[in-house]
Amino acid sequence: MVVLCVSALSAGAQNNAQSLLQQLLGNDATAGTLKNILEDVVGGAVSKLDLSIDGTWKYSEPEMQFKSDKLLAQAGGAAATARIEASLAKFYGKIGMNESLSYTFNSDSTFVHTIKLGKSEKSLKGTYSLDKENKIITLKYSALGLGKISAIYANTGTSLALMFDATQLLNFLKKLSSLVSSFSSGKTGLTAVTVALSQYDGALLGYKMTRANPL
Repeated sequence: MVVLCVSALSAGAQNNAQSLLQQLLGNDATAGTLKNILEDVVGGAVSKLDLSIDGTWKYSEPEMQFKSDKLLAQAGGAAATARIEASLAKFYGKIGMNESLSYTFNSDSTFVHTIKLGKSEKSLKGTYSLDKENKIITLKYSALGLGKISAIYANTGTSLALMFDATQLLNFLKKLSSLVSSFSSGKTGLTAVTVALSQYDGALLGYKMTRANPL
């Protein structure tokens, strides 16, 4: 009976992980999609990705990956990726989230996410969990209303990329806007965010960060 219960729990956890991965990558993703995405991000060193993320990481540049080769081809290939990342860099700069964006991950599974939106800077706390096999990080925020958000992550030891589903990232920024009044008005407001991110349906969007305290 104990063995059966453990097996059922393991199967349930695996199904949840697969479901979450499908939510992030979409129905067009193939078995090799995750590996291809990680190889693009880290230059093929996928075998080196099972590393600790403990420490503080600071924003360095935007990151964008298409969820499938089909979408990549439709958008125009690698040139489209570079073009979108350049647009993201400008967009992040306009709303200020690249100026002070950082994450501090602690060994007790807590984190602090510092972000500047508009004129206000917030330090958001919560807990995180890692699915190392599928390279998924789930961030659960303590702030009322923020809930949780998951991302594909790629950690080389000196750089850490977080890549969110574009729609989920938009919904998260909408929630953040309710905490930061200056972010909800003017050209750097929610309308600009919605317009910018709605162009990238079918993509993973996020950023690369560098370790602030090298081991």
